[in-house]
Amino acid sequence: MREISTKHRHEAGAPVNLVPPAILLGRMHELHRMIARRAYELFEQRGREHGRHLDDWSQAESEITYVCRHDLRESDLAVTVRAEIPGSFTPKQLQISVESRRLMVSGERELDVLCGDSSGTHSEKRAQRIFRIHDLPAEVDPARTKVTLREEVLEIVMPKVAVAAKPKEKVKAASQAN
Repeated sequence: MREISTKHRHEAGAPVNLVPPAILLGRMHELHRMIARRAYELFEQRGREHGRHLDDWSQAESEITYVCRHDLRESDLAVTVRAEIPGSFTPKQLQISVESRRLMVSGERELDVLCGDSSGTHSEKRAQRIFRIHDLPAEVDPARTKVTLREEVLEIVMPKVAVAAKPKEKVKAASQAN
């Protein structure tokens, strides 16, 4: 068996494994609780001033998760999503779940961040998280989905479920054959 060079593997893209939807639904609830907790902290820091809950939620969400740029395209055969994944996420740090009409993308990795002020600097570990749910425009076949990570681009190709011919079309085709 021939060993594929690291450079060639990087150019071709690394496969990313799919996980069951229940795993990412649990992750979604966990992130929601984290965002809610942080939004409440922001509310308290402002002296419990009411009327800015959406601002607090948006700020908390942006502190906890990173919003990825993405592109969803539909062809006759498949629905394809391409997402720009920040930094150097590896396939093992990403979790993808595909259902017939829904796609969930999650990722988490630790970063070493240098923090400092006039009294000095120190290093902190922080998590960088991504989480995105897409409602799909067509029914797809999760079993035939292919996911690859190439550099910082995650590509998810979800073949559409074959649509059976409508009964009216079958009758018309049969009557033309006679």
